[in-house]
Amino acid sequence: MAQLKMYWLPGTQIQEYPLPQGYSISNYKDESDKLAWVECCKKGLVDDDATAEDFDRRITVDANIHPQEDVFFLDCNAEHIGTVTAFVNPETKLGDMHMVGIRPDFRGKGLSKYLCRITLNHLKDRDIRAIYLTTDEWRVAAVKSYLRAGFLPVQYDVGMEERWETMLETLGIDHVQMLNEDGTPFRTVYRKSKV
Repeated sequence: MAQLKMYWLPGTQIQEYPLPQGYSISNYKDESDKLAWVECCKKGLVDDDATAEDFDRRITVDANIHPQEDVFFLDCNAEHIGTVTAFVNPETKLGDMHMVGIRPDFRGKGLSKYLCRITLNHLKDRDIRAIYLTTDEWRVAAVKSYLRAGFLPVQYDVGMEERWETMLETLGIDHVQMLNEDGTPFRTVYRKSKV
């Protein structure tokens, strides 16, 4: 089943959240950061037995990703506890919010909003037509965070409208604008009980 796709359109306001005390942002520096990246991505994005080679398979194989510039960490007391990769595909002019992960022992604290903010601030002034992400429906808290950050659902596969109606019902959100894959408005999607 195709993942949910969402776009953030240039000009959308970015909500700025001050980092809590003890938290900071850093970039990928060298090989020593690969295992921290893996730990942030376990239990959802990579297998529990993932190694530093998974970083290479998912990040360094893409010529558009420059790890020292595009791979970010959310740190707590100088320890990497979250990660996001934010880069641009120059052929499609789409920014990509990729591999958003919070270390399992830090999940449920509302920290993904900082990873969204990092991505949006890193990509907003580039020559892009949108920033996109894909996610799974079981990542309900993540979807809620993305909607709060200004991402909108994209109609790009059969059944997407119905899936979003169900997602909005789960989230308790009455309606949201859905976009076509080219970023133009498709229609307003309502939660299942409002259809």
